[in-house]
Amino acid sequence: MKKCAVFAAVLLASCDAGAPPSISVADAWARATGPGQSSTAAYLTVRNSGGPDSLLSVSSPAGAASLHSTSMTDGIMRMRHLEALEVPAGSTVTLEPGATHVMLTGLKTPIAAGSSFPLTLSFERSGERRVTVTVRPASSAGEAM
Repeated sequence: MKKCAVFAAVLLASCDAGAPPSISVADAWARATGPGQSSTAAYLTVRNSGGPDSLLSVSSPAGAASLHSTSMTDGIMRMRHLEALEVPAGSTVTLEPGATHVMLTGLKTPIAAGSSFPLTLSFERSGERRVTVTVRPASSAGEAM
Protein backbone atom coordinates (compact mmCIF):
# COMPACT_ATOMS: atom_id res chain seq x y z
CA MET A 1 0.00 0.00 0.00
CA LYS A 2 2.86 2.36 0.85
CA LYS A 3 4.40 1.83 -2.62
CA CYS A 4 1.10 2.88 -4.21
CA ALA A 5 1.01 6.09 -2.20
CA VAL A 6 4.57 6.96 -3.21
CA PHE A 7 3.84 6.14 -6.86
CA ALA A 8 0.68 8.28 -6.75
CA ALA A 9 2.63 11.23 -5.26
CA VAL A 10 5.33 10.96 -7.94
CA LEU A 11 2.71 10.71 -10.68
CA LEU A 12 0.81 13.71 -9.32
CA ALA A 13 4.02 15.78 -9.09
CA SER A 14 4.91 14.97 -12.69
CA CYS A 15 1.42 16.02 -13.84
CA ASP A 16 1.75 19.37 -12.03
CA ALA A 17 5.12 19.98 -13.70
CA GLY A 18 3.45 20.13 -17.13
CA ALA A 19 0.58 22.38 -16.06
CA PRO A 20 0.92 26.08 -16.84
CA PRO A 21 1.62 28.29 -13.84
CA SER A 22 -1.09 30.62 -12.57
CA ILE A 23 0.75 33.48 -10.87
CA SER A 24 -0.71 36.36 -8.86
CA VAL A 25 1.19 38.93 -6.80
CA ALA A 26 -0.24 40.71 -3.77
CA ASP A 27 0.66 42.83 -0.75
CA ALA A 28 3.66 44.62 -2.30
CA TRP A 29 5.22 47.13 0.09
CA ALA A 30 8.53 48.82 0.86
CA ARG A 31 10.05 50.73 3.73
CA ALA A 32 10.35 54.52 3.36
CA THR A 33 13.87 55.91 3.08
CA GLY A 34 15.42 58.48 5.38
CA PRO A 35 17.56 61.48 4.46
CA GLY A 36 20.59 60.43 2.40
CA GLN A 37 19.45 56.81 2.23
CA SER A 38 19.62 55.41 -1.32
CA SER A 39 18.41 51.86 -0.74
CA THR A 40 15.49 49.96 0.72
CA ALA A 41 13.78 46.61 0.32
CA ALA A 42 10.43 45.58 -1.09
CA TYR A 43 8.31 42.67 0.05
CA LEU A 44 5.38 40.84 -1.52
CA THR A 45 3.50 37.57 -1.81
CA VAL A 46 3.52 35.39 -4.94
CA ARG A 47 0.72 32.83 -5.26
CA ASN A 48 0.89 30.05 -7.83
CA SER A 49 -2.24 27.95 -8.29
CA GLY A 50 -0.83 26.18 -11.38
CA GLY A 51 2.38 24.45 -12.44
CA PRO A 52 5.90 25.44 -11.34
CA ASP A 53 7.53 28.72 -12.33
CA SER A 54 10.61 30.78 -11.42
CA LEU A 55 10.95 34.48 -10.70
CA LEU A 56 14.00 35.39 -12.79
CA SER A 57 14.34 39.14 -12.27
CA VAL A 58 12.77 42.31 -10.93
CA SER A 59 12.99 45.89 -12.17
CA SER A 60 11.74 49.32 -11.18
CA PRO A 61 12.16 52.88 -12.44
CA ALA A 62 12.75 53.81 -8.76
CA GLY A 63 16.27 52.31 -8.87
CA ALA A 64 18.23 49.11 -9.44
CA ALA A 65 16.27 46.07 -8.25
CA SER A 66 17.45 42.52 -7.54
CA LEU A 67 16.42 39.44 -5.61
CA HIS A 68 18.22 38.74 -2.34
CA SER A 69 18.00 36.34 0.57
CA THR A 70 18.98 37.07 4.13
CA SER A 71 20.15 34.47 6.62
CA MET A 72 21.62 34.43 10.11
CA THR A 73 24.70 32.26 10.70
CA ASP A 74 26.62 32.28 13.99
CA GLY A 75 25.04 35.60 14.94
CA ILE A 76 26.04 37.25 11.65
CA MET A 77 23.38 38.37 9.21
CA ARG A 78 24.32 37.66 5.61
CA MET A 79 22.63 38.82 2.43
CA ARG A 80 23.21 37.15 -0.92
CA HIS A 81 22.04 37.79 -4.46
CA LEU A 82 19.63 35.23 -5.93
CA GLU A 83 19.77 34.35 -9.62
CA ALA A 84 16.16 33.12 -9.48
CA LEU A 85 13.44 32.27 -7.00
CA GLU A 86 11.53 29.02 -7.47
CA VAL A 87 7.74 29.25 -7.22
CA PRO A 88 6.62 25.62 -6.92
CA ALA A 89 3.29 24.38 -8.24
CA GLY A 90 0.38 25.16 -5.95
CA SER A 91 2.47 27.25 -3.57
CA THR A 92 2.66 30.67 -1.95
CA VAL A 93 6.08 32.30 -1.70
CA THR A 94 6.36 35.27 0.65
CA LEU A 95 9.16 37.83 0.38
CA GLU A 96 9.45 39.32 3.86
CA PRO A 97 11.78 41.23 6.18
CA GLY A 98 14.76 39.18 7.34
CA ALA A 99 14.31 36.64 4.54
CA THR A 100 13.95 36.74 0.76
CA HIS A 101 13.27 40.25 -0.55
CA VAL A 102 13.67 42.65 -3.47
CA MET A 103 16.68 44.89 -2.84
CA LEU A 104 16.34 48.39 -4.29
CA THR A 105 19.58 50.37 -4.58
CA GLY A 106 20.63 53.61 -6.22
CA LEU A 107 17.21 55.14 -5.63
CA LYS A 108 16.75 58.16 -7.87
CA THR A 109 14.76 60.03 -5.20
CA PRO A 110 13.83 59.30 -1.59
CA ILE A 111 10.64 57.33 -1.22
CA ALA A 112 8.20 58.64 1.37
CA ALA A 113 5.58 56.81 3.41
CA GLY A 114 2.23 56.96 1.66
CA SER A 115 3.74 57.08 -1.83
CA SER A 116 4.05 54.20 -4.28
CA PHE A 117 6.18 53.04 -7.20
CA PRO A 118 5.95 50.34 -9.89
CA LEU A 119 7.81 47.03 -9.76
CA THR A 120 7.99 44.52 -12.61
CA LEU A 121 8.53 40.84 -11.87
CA SER A 122 9.73 38.64 -14.75
CA PHE A 123 8.80 34.97 -14.49
CA GLU A 124 10.29 32.19 -16.59
CA ARG A 125 6.96 30.78 -17.75
CA SER A 126 4.39 33.44 -16.83
CA GLY A 127 6.13 36.47 -18.29
CA GLU A 128 5.92 39.86 -16.62
CA ARG A 129 3.71 40.92 -13.74
CA ARG A 130 3.58 44.60 -12.84
CA VAL A 131 2.63 45.59 -9.31
CA THR A 132 2.36 48.82 -7.38
CA VAL A 133 4.52 48.91 -4.26
CA THR A 134 3.02 50.89 -1.36
CA VAL A 135 5.57 52.68 0.81
CA ARG A 136 5.17 52.26 4.57
CA PRO A 137 6.87 54.24 7.35
CA ALA A 138 10.44 53.13 8.10
CA SER A 139 9.34 52.09 11.58
CA SER A 140 6.73 49.56 10.37
CA ALA A 141 6.55 46.50 12.63
CA GLY A 142 8.30 43.31 11.57
CA GLU A 143 10.97 44.97 9.47
CA ALA A 144 14.56 43.86 9.69
CA MET A 145 17.39 44.52 7.29
